Amino acid sequence: MAEATTTTDTADSLPPVEDERLAHRGPVQQLLTRPEIGALIGAVGVWLLFWLVSAPFGTAGGTANYLDVAATLGLMAIPVALLMIGGEFDLSSGSMTGATAVIVVLLSSDTAELGGAGLSLHLAVPLSLAFALAIGWFNGTLVDKTSLPSFIVTLGTFFILIGAKLGFTKLFTNKVIAEGLDRSGGYEFWDNIFGATWVRNGHIWDDRDWAWSGLLIIGAVVLILGTMELAYARREKPNMGGYLISAIGAAVGAIGYILLLNQDSKSSNWVFGIITGAGVLVGVAGWCLARYQPAEREPAPTEHDPRVVQFLIAGVVAIIGAILIAAVMDSSNADRLDFLTGTPGRAVLAIGIGATGVLAVLAALGRVSVGYPAIGALIALVPGVSYMITVQGARAILFGILAIAGVVLLSIAARRRGLAALFTLLTSVGIVILAFFIQSEADSRKLRVELFTALLLIALLLAASAVAGLIAARRTSAPPPPIHGPLARQIGTVLGLAAGLVSLVLELADGDGILYSIIMAVAKGGIVAFAVFALATLFRTLFTSDESVGRSLVFVGLGSVMLGIAAKLMFITSEELAATRAETRFGVGVMLFLLFAVLGAWVLARTQFGNWIFAVGGNKDASRSVGVPAARTKTTLFMLVSASAWVTGMVIAFRLNSVQANVGDGNEFRYIIVAVVGGCLLTGGYGSAIGAAIGAVIWGMITSGIGFATWNSDWRFLVLGALLLVAVLVNNYVRSQAEKVR
Repeated sequence: MAEATTTTDTADSLPPVEDERLAHRGPVQQLLTRPEIGALIGAVGVWLLFWLVSAPFGTAGGTANYLDVAATLGLMAIPVALLMIGGEFDLSSGSMTGATAVIVVLLSSDTAELGGAGLSLHLAVPLSLAFALAIGWFNGTLVDKTSLPSFIVTLGTFFILIGAKLGFTKLFTNKVIAEGLDRSGGYEFWDNIFGATWVRNGHIWDDRDWAWSGLLIIGAVVLILGTMELAYARREKPNMGGYLISAIGAAVGAIGYILLLNQDSKSSNWVFGIITGAGVLVGVAGWCLARYQPAEREPAPTEHDPRVVQFLIAGVVAIIGAILIAAVMDSSNADRLDFLTGTPGRAVLAIGIGATGVLAVLAALGRVSVGYPAIGALIALVPGVSYMITVQGARAILFGILAIAGVVLLSIAARRRGLAALFTLLTSVGIVILAFFIQSEADSRKLRVELFTALLLIALLLAASAVAGLIAARRTSAPPPPIHGPLARQIGTVLGLAAGLVSLVLELADGDGILYSIIMAVAKGGIVAFAVFALATLFRTLFTSDESVGRSLVFVGLGSVMLGIAAKLMFITSEELAATRAETRFGVGVMLFLLFAVLGAWVLARTQFGNWIFAVGGNKDASRSVGVPAARTKTTLFMLVSASAWVTGMVIAFRLNSVQANVGDGNEFRYIIVAVVGGCLLTGGYGSAIGAAIGAVIWGMITSGIGFATWNSDWRFLVLGALLLVAVLVNNYVRSQAEKVR
């Protein structure tokens, strides 16, 4: 008994072991653990790069261009990502898109020696869908029954499809192209579905700028509030004095912002900019005083971390280097930055390649560290990359990389030091200095106004984060389940459905097309539902003690930002219409792409089928032992891929009205690459539909951006390959760092 008592006493005296499953992660750390974080960072970087070096890229027309490319990829990349999460591959997905398009043309046309089937499209289109579903069922069933790798099974299907496409197309048309879809019966009806376009020039909204800028501001404010709700611990009773301070700060900031927009002199910009920033910071401080527990004084670090100084110095050096490069290199020089054709450049290239090989051998033998071969690769990269880009392009790339690296290094130093708020303020000051330098030396309005404003807003956001960190105590436990959120969603859904039905009846009564009427009904109903939910969320935030309101605020903020961007892209003002002759079109494929992304994310996050996908991808046998229908789940995923290939094939067919026999061949690898860039693992059980959509957008931006920047398009696959490696490495590193429980 004495021994037992001693053992118990000893156990009681030990410090409690923290269970990592109960540890609370803040909103930023939760974001960093998401599978699509690498793709998101890459998308922002790629967009900034081409926005800096290309004038058309940031316009509505440029956006429509790269979204069109992204939509064709994304329609397939999203279901392929779901299949990869389920642990399988479909190498026939690319050829399937062309096969369904060829089938619908051959079934509906009546040409050449043998002639097509001559069916109406009302029969041909559904039959092509049935064909696609049958192929998906065949792939899934064969993989399940034979236990062969899906790689082998679908590779066989791939060759069957490309052979059938070529053979039947030449048999019926004597050519390698099937055409004449627009002469088939029922064409107008199906073209209104798969070939429809939204012509921006035909939709004038003179108050668009007020609407979209207002939605962006509201969205940004609500996002900040939602992030703070998720990050900081709530008071038991609100401090009404803090609300008063917050209201005063918000009013001052709004007045300063309005005056800033209506003035154009440098002195007034300084004055009203300072007033706006001060108002925002006071508003944030008052909000934190009103709602959150006061922060405990952060103890000074007991041990000196030498890496803090290293990160600080590296961050400052990177920002100074960015400024020097911007000052030295000519922003208007469109000549190629060519170090390769001269003797010194070729010598550097040869030295770099030779050093890489020698260091790789030494690293394999264990004589040097494994990172040393990268030194030689970097040496060889300098003349190689210089041959591909212009002086202004190199200036933008180097400036952007160094400036972003400097900010990131300063942020890392802040986290390691334990004085995050102070260091975040210093980072904010550094960004402000960088912004004013850019404004002073830049020639284009894009840099002097747009980039300058964006940098100041980022600095203001960081400063607000620092103020909140100084005042409010961080949350140590997850928010409780929502109290009023489900009711708000239900009310919004009912009112949205009612508004959508009314809109559908009115649109049809006006004689508009069925597809247009349905799209308008869905859009208006969705906006009504979103507005109801947003108002309910505002009520919950201000007048209830519901601590779970943070996620709802983040949702409302993101929705407001997306609505603002949509308004900017889809509508044109009379002034813009008079100043441009270019016509901007958004094909129905873009809408379907966005719909697929939303549905894919919803299936993975909110449905039982989504749980089954992750389960069978992680371990098929283990998932079957706990009741998951593994075979049915995987077969359904193969059929989803085939059905998506049918949708993509219809979009291609009705856009061109003719289909070549080799359409889609080889695209299956692009779908897999895009899914991997979006965070999917090749081993299954991990990934994201949103990540795959972001990966498709990255591909579209690079494909279109290289042309907009007048760079040599022959190098685009090199850029895409490098992007694939960088995105995967960044994704793995960021996730591994964020998953560490601090």
